[in-house]
Amino acid sequence: MDDFKGLDHDPDFRWRGTNVTRIENLSDIVFAIALGMLITGVDAPRDIAGLRQFLWNVFPTALGFAVLLGLWHGHYTFFRRYGVADKTIIFLNAILIFVVLFMAYPLRFAFDSLFAFMTGDIDRSVGMGVMSLKIAGEFVAFFSLGYAIAFLIFALMYGHILKKAELLALNGFELALTQQMRATRYGQCAIALFTAVMAYWSPLYPLAGIFHTFFFLAYWYAEKRYPSKHLMVAHSDS
Repeated sequence: MDDFKGLDHDPDFRWRGTNVTRIENLSDIVFAIALGMLITGVDAPRDIAGLRQFLWNVFPTALGFAVLLGLWHGHYTFFRRYGVADKTIIFLNAILIFVVLFMAYPLRFAFDSLFAFMTGDIDRSVGMGVMSLKIAGEFVAFFSLGYAIAFLIFALMYGHILKKAELLALNGFELALTQQMRATRYGQCAIALFTAVMAYWSPLYPLAGIFHTFFFLAYWYAEKRYPSKHLMVAHSDS
């Protein structure tokens, strides 16, 4: 197995979720539906003008796709690493996929309207009801709130895993990485909530979305708070 470690995106963490559970199957279906909902509003082009519009729609659709794919990757990695599907995880996962499902249309609408607003497509902006920075800020706030809830659920899931660290026989590196991920998700939740507040109530309005680029600070803080690199080296040498 060591010969294939370089081909794995998570080679230093022993995956305990070797079998795909029904809860993962259900979650993958919901993520697939949500991803499909992002593109259902795009009509097939019938002329050159329609083709231009179709290609123009690629940008906001790609942004929404990236957001949902990032959440799916976090979900996938969690269940592969720990393989836990008890009542608490099932409950938290149910809330998460509910949030993901209802994020899809608002996510697409938010990126569509903001993209039209920022590119000066006045007719489309007015048609979608985005006639001021304040309204555009509301979309950013709603999207950020959904993001914050998703990150909070992930943080609670990692917190539940830490309570079962001994049962799961997490080594030092795996324990530190799990603590890192919990701290990271809490940090991302805080940043997303701050963004929502600034977008809804401050004069920044949609420009507050720039705070989402500060998610890297959550990773940086978590690594400083729960360092794991030295443990990874020790684990690799053992």
